Amino acid sequence: MKENWIEMLREWSGYEPVHILLIIGCAWIIYEIIRRLIPFIIGANQRFYALPWLPFLRLAIIVSAMTLLVPIIIKPTRENVLALVGGSALAIGFAVKDYISCLIAGIIFMFERPYRIGDWIQIGESYGEVIHLGMRTVLIRTTDANDITIPHSVLWHEPLSNATSGHLDLLCVTGFYVHPDHDNAQARQALIDVALSSVYLHLDRPVSVVMKNLPFGLYYKLKAYPMDSREQFKFIADLTERGQFALHDIGLRMVTAPASVSEYT
Repeated sequence: MKENWIEMLREWSGYEPVHILLIIGCAWIIYEIIRRLIPFIIGANQRFYALPWLPFLRLAIIVSAMTLLVPIIIKPTRENVLALVGGSALAIGFAVKDYISCLIAGIIFMFERPYRIGDWIQIGESYGEVIHLGMRTVLIRTTDANDITIPHSVLWHEPLSNATSGHLDLLCVTGFYVHPDHDNAQARQALIDVALSSVYLHLDRPVSVVMKNLPFGLYYKLKAYPMDSREQFKFIADLTERGQFALHDIGLRMVTAPASVSEYT
């Protein structure tokens, strides 16, 4: 194998290293000139459209330089060209295997449709509204108005939680931890009244309160639907604030949940 690679190399007459350095130097100078010149030519409003093209220009310059360098280093015979193309294809295929995996996942998800535009989903630690579906990625907008691009292939090993699944309804759950010594029916009715009087409530959807007995107190879950899924956090904040006041007004004492409360709820 080593002898085959040696046979592919051209015999140098002495000026080839200079030519190689000149090509590399010219490529670097051209890119630096373009990189520094573009911000001065374009306006501030156009930089978001022009600057993303710099990586493509850099790639074009690198490919052009490699096109000039390869004939200097390797004998331009049919066998050598085929070997070089085959090795390059293998290297490129290995480099883009993750990209191909994302494309395959995107094609599969076109038919399975685990999420749609407008759905509220959580993948890993990221939760937000789906605003764009591409062949390779899904773009979600978080509650802090940050756009997060997630490759479809993430779902090969990450769980997906979809709060809407192609529907307008989104169930909001608000939790309350209270001291166990009280009238449960009165507490549940107070929380239901809080939900029914909310300006964000979707009146055509059910309102329910479930209760769970925990070692440190009682845990109430107030479940209701907002009119608009984008108002879910305003809805939860409204229910939380007014729910605590309502429970306090009927004499209930709130308790603090332990740090490991997730194992109970």
